[in-house]
Amino acid sequence: MQYIISMLIRPLLVFWLIVYSIRYRTRPWNFFQLNGEYYNAGKKIFSKFDLDKCIPKRWRLSQSIDNGVILPQFPVFRKPDWGQNSHGVSLVTDETELRCLRGRRNRKNITFLLQEAATEKREFELFYIRSAENLHDYTLLSVTETCNSGKALLPVNGVLNRETSYHDITGLFHEDELIRLWDMISNIGFFKIARVGLRADSISNLLAGEFHIIEINLFLPMPLMLLDDQITWSTKHQFIRSSMQASAALAKTIVRRQKRYPIFFWQLVAHYQVKE
Repeated sequence: MQYIISMLIRPLLVFWLIVYSIRYRTRPWNFFQLNGEYYNAGKKIFSKFDLDKCIPKRWRLSQSIDNGVILPQFPVFRKPDWGQNSHGVSLVTDETELRCLRGRRNRKNITFLLQEAATEKREFELFYIRSAENLHDYTLLSVTETCNSGKALLPVNGVLNRETSYHDITGLFHEDELIRLWDMISNIGFFKIARVGLRADSISNLLAGEFHIIEINLFLPMPLMLLDDQITWSTKHQFIRSSMQASAALAKTIVRRQKRYPIFFWQLVAHYQVKE
């Protein structure tokens, strides 16, 4: 159901992006260039291995390219160097499981990573869009908690997992607390729009900076608060409009001399390679 809802929401995001792009007299496809400086033109993806280097050491999980030989300290998550909706992600608890995954035919020559499993109890997603007027500030910042109703201690959460649900908890934070979160995540790279996934034992630990980053999403990072069943449709629609207005305003700041990449096309190719 979450996946179906996300597919219904995406056309609305595109519609309002086009509307506000016309209003701001900018090209809608500039949206895909907002994080262009982090695009790996050689790999033709937003490489998770590359983005990992943007994370400060205190929040970074041990991660390496799975070369078919290395033996990590288990448990680990084996994941594609790029992917969405948790496609291709597996929890690996021992050498036998790792050997089995490696033994599967990799027809697309996809690069896989081995990432240390974060042991914190709760999972959060921070979505933000920087301000077009002041890139050091944010226009939108939301905090969503990712919950899992299953018994797995280390679940692979995502819209394809029926046991995964999303709950907007932005309202639990005071303005100064949101600013505190912003001061931390805004220094993880200089992404113009992003969704940062992390794990912390509690909200107080989150605010204290005691967490680990598990994922950074730069390509079409859907704000997961839109998948919260408890939020009214009118509130979601307003958030969609606000986020796309902010995105269009940012797209207008892209100068003509900035190098452009065919990001949408190659990311789409990479998505279906992983999905297969």
